[in-house]
This record gives sequence, C-alpha cells and structure tokens, in this order.
Amino acid sequence: MDLRILRLVFLLSLADLGRPVSIDSDTSCPVGCNCNLLSIHCCRSDQYLQIPVIGADNITKLQLTSCPSFELSSQSLRNFPFLEELIVKSTPITYINANAFANFPRLKSLFLNGLNLSTNTIHPSAFNNLSIQELNLSNNNLIIIQHQMFSGLQNLRVLDLSVNKIGIIQDQAFESLQQLSVLNLENNKLKTVTPNWFKALSHYSSLEISVKGNNLTKECNYRGMELADNQWFTKSIKPNDSLTEADIKLPACSIPIINNNYQNIYIKELSSVIIYCSANGIPKPTSTWLLPNGLDVMSGYPSFSADYGKLNISRVKASDSGVYACVATNSEGSAVAITRLSVITNSSAVLPNNMPSNSPNKKASLVLLVIFIVILSLILGFVICYFVKMVYKLAKKNSNTNFEFSRFVDTPNILQVPENPQPMPHL
Repeated sequence: MDLRILRLVFLLSLADLGRPVSIDSDTSCPVGCNCNLLSIHCCRSDQYLQIPVIGADNITKLQLTSCPSFELSSQSLRNFPFLEELIVKSTPITYINANAFANFPRLKSLFLNGLNLSTNTIHPSAFNNLSIQELNLSNNNLIIIQHQMFSGLQNLRVLDLSVNKIGIIQDQAFESLQQLSVLNLENNKLKTVTPNWFKALSHYSSLEISVKGNNLTKECNYRGMELADNQWFTKSIKPNDSLTEADIKLPACSIPIINNNYQNIYIKELSSVIIYCSANGIPKPTSTWLLPNGLDVMSGYPSFSADYGKLNISRVKASDSGVYACVATNSEGSAVAITRLSVITNSSAVLPNNMPSNSPNKKASLVLLVIFIVILSLILGFVICYFVKMVYKLAKKNSNTNFEFSRFVDTPNILQVPENPQPMPHL
C-alpha cells in the first residue's frame, strides 16, 4: 500500500511540473493521443485516432477533438471505469449506439459539440438513465426533440441544445429532468414554447430557459400558458420580454390537421397529375412531400415539383407508382397524408368498375351522384307505394254491395203462368 502512495505522489509531482506522463507503467498512451496523469486528449492536429481507444483506471477526462469519423459505441472507448468528463468536438460521428455510455458509471459531464448529429444518427435511448449532470449537444443538426430522448436523466442540471435546427419539441420531452436548472435553446427554429414540455403540475422555480435567437410566433397563444399552475414557466423564459400578456389573449396554437389523409389515384402513363394536400393549423404548417423511395421532392427530381401543398408530377412513368407522403409540420407537431399512385401502362386497358377516377374531385362527385340517385329512388318508391295503397282502398270500397235478399223474394214473377198448363208432348 505504501508503494502505491509513493507512486501517486511521484506522478503528482511530475504533473505539477507540467510534464506529460504515462497513464500507467504497464499501459502506453493510445496512438494519436496525449496523456497526462488524469486525462487523455486525442487527435487535434494530427487527425489520427486508433479505435478502440484504450484508457486506464486513473483517467477521469477524455477529450477527442477534430478526429476522423467513427461510430460511438461501448466498444469504441474501453477501460474508463472512473471517467467523469467526456468531450467530443468537431468530429463526424456516424452513429451513437444505445449503450455507447454504459461503461462510464461515474460520468458527470458529456459534451458532444459540432458532430453533425441528427435524429437519424442518435439511438432513441442513447442518453437514457445516465447519471450525468451536464449534457451539451450544441452546434449539431437536431431538428426534433422526441419524447423519450432524455428519459431517466434525473440528475441532469444543465442541458445545452443551442445552435441546432430544432423546430419541434414533443410534449413531456423534459419530464424526467426534475433537477434541471439551465435549458439553453438559443439560435434554433422554434416558433412556440410551452410548459407541456415538462412534467404536469411540477414547478421549476430555479429553472432558466433561454430562447434568444428563435423567431417565436405571435399568431397564437402558446399551449398551457393560460393555466395558473404554469406561471413558473413564464418567469423562466429568458429574455423576459419573450412572452407578454397580449400573447395569452391570442387563439390557442394547434397541431396540423390534414383534411384528406388517404386517397388512391389511377393515372395513365405519360399523363400529368396533381396531388393535393390541404393542412390547417396554428402556426400555419409547412408541407413536405416524400417520394416512394423515401427522398423528398427537393432532392433533384425534375418531373416532380411541390407548391403550397400540391405535388405536380409531369409525364408519369410506371416507375412513379407507389406511396407518396405529405408531411405537414408546425411547431406543435406533424400530420401525415398518404396517397397511393397507380400508373396504367396499357392505354387500351379498361378500368374496373371499382377503380376510382384519377381525380379526387371526380371521385367525390361520383359518390354524391350515387347518393342522390339512391335517395331519389327511395322517395319515388315511397310515393308509388302510397298511391297503390290508396287506389286499392278505393276499389275495395266501391266493390262492397250490401243488397237485401228480400228484394229478390218479394218481387212478383214477371212471367205469367197459365192456369191450366198442358203437359208437354212426348217425342
């Protein structure tokens, strides 16, 4: 035990002199890294990193700056049982796995800055149930914060989501963050804010929410702001003039609603077609069209164009058949409408009776016509039945003769019978 103490004192004396030391006498410093007594700093100028990065028991800080791209998983960073601070900057991380930080039980601070992270490159449960107190995801490409993204972060005090492209934060996205004191949402694309992000009936008296650099709308009253239990949220917003009393009197914000969320369209090859997607909501939603291959219309397809919710397809081909999705989005959420397009390649083919028209308006008109014919037939049938019934009653009444039998009995015989009739001669 005394030898270990003497060794630690020796290492501390070297660290005080500013000299880099080996992390362990039996373990060399990872390739491409500089190692001190308690920290490892990799890459920087040489742009080289050997994966996996092998640490040591005494390391409490690991920093990766401007490294080559790699996948962040439980196998890429090994042997850091006492790591307290992990910093990854300006490094293209291809993906963050579900258990990427499971081997760091003492991790307190996690900085992932400038990594071009998005919803598609982060596993939904990558941060769940960590014991961290600070999480920094600034300078990335996040667009939406999903409900389960920060689940179980009960010790988190600082969350930095600044300088992203966040336009949607789902309700209860921060409900697990009971200890949160700083929420940085600066320089994003938020249109509204709402206390519904947090756990219902909870009070965060010391919370500061910074929304500077967001273009908050003045079209509607932010959801939940009118409730007396949510007054703490108004006081938490910084700068203080972000919310005013006039905003509370506006109509309530609402998620998008699409009038027709499913339709079938049949069209002949080389024809043109327009697919409509009408969405309502406050703030006014924007519409994006996804092609059957999963790409959006803006990905360089000359035969497709989108304008105010309409998708124009010119000279359709057989390969254009498939499912098209219209995604209407505003700050409160999203709605999806599906259109199935079928291209008829044989020009002489006869459409089946149950095949809808290539126009949604024609289809609606046909349905209305059928309904009108059915209703008219029922009315005419009722009138005819009523008329037949009345004629039958009248005929029955006229044919009912009540003559007395005595009229035939008392009537004298018209024929005169002779007093002495002669017998008839026999032939």
